[in-house]
Amino acid sequence: MNKVKNILTTPIEKIILFFLFLQPFIDVLTAVSLVMFHHSFLLGLGIRMLFLLFMLYYIIVHHSKNRKYVIAILLYMVLFMANISCEKGIYSFSYELKSLMKSFYFPIVLLGFYEVYQNHNSVSSNNLKKIFIIYLLLVFLPNILGIGFPSYEVTKSGRIGFFYTANEIGAILSILMPIFFYHLFQKENKIINVLSIIIVFYLYLSIGTKAPLMLFVILLIYYFGCYFTSLVQSKKYKSISIIGALLILFGSAIVLLLPKTNFYQNIKVHLEYLEIEKPSDIFKDTKTLDHFIFSERLRFWSNTSKIYKKSSMVDKVIGIGYINNYSTDQVSMKMVEMDFVDLFYRHGILGFLLYLLPVVILFYQILVKYRIERKKEKMNPKKVAYLFSLGFAILLSLITGHVILSPSVSIYVALILILLYNELYKESKL
Repeated sequence: MNKVKNILTTPIEKIILFFLFLQPFIDVLTAVSLVMFHHSFLLGLGIRMLFLLFMLYYIIVHHSKNRKYVIAILLYMVLFMANISCEKGIYSFSYELKSLMKSFYFPIVLLGFYEVYQNHNSVSSNNLKKIFIIYLLLVFLPNILGIGFPSYEVTKSGRIGFFYTANEIGAILSILMPIFFYHLFQKENKIINVLSIIIVFYLYLSIGTKAPLMLFVILLIYYFGCYFTSLVQSKKYKSISIIGALLILFGSAIVLLLPKTNFYQNIKVHLEYLEIEKPSDIFKDTKTLDHFIFSERLRFWSNTSKIYKKSSMVDKVIGIGYINNYSTDQVSMKMVEMDFVDLFYRHGILGFLLYLLPVVILFYQILVKYRIERKKEKMNPKKVAYLFSLGFAILLSLITGHVILSPSVSIYVALILILLYNELYKESKL
């Protein structure tokens, strides 16, 4: 065991870095396998599960003070699968187990990263910037060449490069974007900065989904606001005039080009489908608002809530699982696609509390330290970028889902949370 332990722990920095840089290519191979061969890329799933087991091994063998908590999660998972097997039969076992492992990937990897980062510094924000660029190129280049996969199966337009789902790749790009911007604006080369912003802007327009573009605009307003304020304080009026002129030109170009983009066309198609003539009509009733803003997630929420209320007390505590109405002729596997909502119903009160406890503790400690630092001095730009990333992750989890319940996305949320925690604290608090 000591020899095995030495083999597994000695190169841990390289293992984590290699695994993270492998992520975009696993996602590409998965997409190609599903789109062209109609098969899941099992090797990619296997690699991610091996990494999960590696994190479990690291926590348990290293006598981490989080070991008991991880064991509690594993006991819950056994309890969940036992209950599901009793209620839905052995034929549901494979799908429910796969869904369970995907969902609980986040808290286990989060605690694994926490434990690793007490003794190692294997990943930096610069590594995350490079990973963002890889994702960017794997979407940008195929879209430019017209060979990217479609964002939607029917009606709406858009392309997501060599990836499979618009929500997941949109979430990854959105969460890593603040870190990319942080590094971008550390450089003085304005041409590269402007060109990079245009490429990212084009990318989000070509994907065709609403959320990433909205988050891009929020981030851009923040950075431009900070830069403009610094110019005013420095009384650099010539630079202010030039930037003002560039913003007017950029705004005019957007007004002219926007109607030709996938983003605009999708909005137009959606409004026509709902028979909406003016934007204010979106808010005329709950059904229209749900369809346009949440893509009917509120309706799915209501349906899942009804199933949960009819379930047994055991199911309310442990969770109803991922296959609905299993004992009827109306079997359904449709998720709400709002992560915290799905987490509560699928894993019940016990699973929900176990899942979120370390996250809540970390966030609480981060916010406490953040408030202290703000009183002492101006917040470090890198920490601000991490906060934006985590804020975007929470927002996307609430609105579009596919963030903390998707391993390809949640691994970055876990890593950024730990990076921010370590930036704020010198000693362990968890």
